[in-house]
Amino acid sequence: MHVSSFALVGAFFSAFGASQGLNKPPLQDNLDNLKQGLINNLKVTPSTREKFRAGWMPKACMDIANEEQKNPADFQVWKVKYNDCSEPWIMCYHKDSNQPLDALINTFGRLPVHTRDFVRHLVSVPSSEWKAYNMDGNIVFFGQTLNVLPVHIHESAHSLDFQKAFPETPLSDSPKWLQAYNKDSAVLDNYSKKAQAENVAQFTVAATFGKNVPGGLEKVIKGSEKVKNQYDMLVQQQKEGGDLLVPGGKCRKRLPNSEAVKIGGGANSRVMGARSLKEEDEKPDVNFKDTELEILEVVPIDTRESCKGTKFA
Repeated sequence: MHVSSFALVGAFFSAFGASQGLNKPPLQDNLDNLKQGLINNLKVTPSTREKFRAGWMPKACMDIANEEQKNPADFQVWKVKYNDCSEPWIMCYHKDSNQPLDALINTFGRLPVHTRDFVRHLVSVPSSEWKAYNMDGNIVFFGQTLNVLPVHIHESAHSLDFQKAFPETPLSDSPKWLQAYNKDSAVLDNYSKKAQAENVAQFTVAATFGKNVPGGLEKVIKGSEKVKNQYDMLVQQQKEGGDLLVPGGKCRKRLPNSEAVKIGGGANSRVMGARSLKEEDEKPDVNFKDTELEILEVVPIDTRESCKGTKFA
């Protein structure tokens, strides 16, 4: 379903609005019991990495760094290329992050490629808090969350929902989804009750489990028949969207990189030779070179308020 940008903004406030809390009972407290099955059955996609040009970073990363009151010069910027995509993802990793860079790269690499298609940049921020959020397709991980697979799936699910991955866009505010919700007597867990967008994101975690773990959701969630309509709708939408939650294939769509901007001061203000200074001053080209990739339009979203406290042990 095609909707205008104006309609998408309206749907965003509807799907995430505080007044939209759901009143159906949860089947369980959280989805912690899905984590190990996901890890066991979603294998890490091999990757290579190289540093982004010194002194530069994507504007989206800089905006997030400033918003989180972190010095942009303290971020390492990497281009990470997975074997199933012709183009790399640019990741911004704070030097004091709570987990190593490999944890971020490998956990994201477990996601099916057609889920990753709809994620723009990844940002890691040191913190004692347990939270993550999605802003305009960029996923920001705090503290220990950067190596928690269900959190990666949950935050990527917001991109699937709002960045037009599903035929119904945004799914969380579509008549078909609301009809499925109304037919069921429960939601998956307490976090699902926050808003329909969080409900869809949790069902995306569940559907990723169901599509990839032997025995499916019924094996681990008691009473799953009470959420059958929502679950079936999510599975149908991911199928019609091109098997978004199933590993295999190559990337076919991508959100465009944000433009490269210069980092001022900090570690990048060292004295360098004339040639190095010239190379550093040259703005990196972040445009994709693969002409067969479909370049998507970035839809503005901001899940900062609703995505607090999504903890998977």
